[in-house]
Formats: sequence, structure tokens, C-alpha cells
Amino acid sequence: MISGNLFKGNIVSMIASIFILSLLVLLDIYGINYAFSTVSKIIMWIIWILAIPSYLSYKSSLLEKRNILEFLAPIAIIITFIGLIFLSLGEFLGIELIVLGYIFEPIAGISIFLTLRKVNLLFSSLFFYGAIIFTAGLPLFLINLGIIAIIGDLIKMSGLVYFIYKFK
Repeated sequence: MISGNLFKGNIVSMIASIFILSLLVLLDIYGINYAFSTVSKIIMWIIWILAIPSYLSYKSSLLEKRNILEFLAPIAIIITFIGLIFLSLGEFLGIELIVLGYIFEPIAGISIFLTLRKVNLLFSSLFFYGAIIFTAGLPLFLINLGIIAIIGDLIKMSGLVYFIYKFK
């Protein structure tokens, strides 16, 4: 049931989540304007680059309702790419587009959730609902509640850790 490509997608997602977590903590400490720093931009480009092998791995695995992922993930990747370009040019619109792109992450992740829930409902739920909390928490950085996104990313990561160790 669990393909090697699903495992690879989880590994790449975990690596991206570590970069995401580091960026979220930096933004929580230094504020939303830190997104315009060179360090933040580099981290965001790394996260974006990781989205491609993650998507390709998940796309080539045996996911339920994989058409959801196949349709929405490229939209998210394109929107965040445009956002990164604007961010690199110093435009706040870049941050808004990146957040918009991330709205598609948990929706595209429905395919992964439906597949992994057959293995373990608790940890697949942690992965899926953590992504929702993470995404919902992103705009909260504007009112100094970025901790919500951080908690969501940590919850998502706990689900990923389980599946990585389960299928290594």
C-alpha cells in the first residue's frame, strides 16, 4: 500500500518542514519584516525548491484521490514562485502571494491523508490537521500570533516522523 515514492515525499516534506520551522521561529522573533532579509529569502527559496521533488514523489505514489494533489499542488507551486519573485523585489505582495499559495497545501494534502489514514488515523490526522493549523496561522504573524503557525508545523512534523520511521 505504501510506495517508496510516498516515503520519499514524506522525507522531502520533513526536510522542508524543518526549514519552514526555522523560518517561522525567525519571523516570530524578529517580526514579519524579517521576511525581507537575505536569510529569510534564501530559506524560502530552499523551501520552494524542495516543493518540486516532494510533489513529484507524491504524484508518482499510489495516492487515493491523487487528482486533488495533481491539480492543486502545481497551482500552489506557481503562486508561491510568483510570490518569491515579488518578495525578492522587496514587495509585500510577495508575502501575500506566498500565504495564498500555502492555502492549497492542506487541500492538496487530502490525497496523502486519505492514503495514510489506512495505516494510522492518528498520525495521518496530525500530519493533515497540522498543515491546516500551520496554514491558518500564517496570516496571524501580522498580529504577533505566529506561534499558531509554529505549533501547526510541529504537529504536522510529528505525523511525518511517525510515517518516516514506520516505513524506513
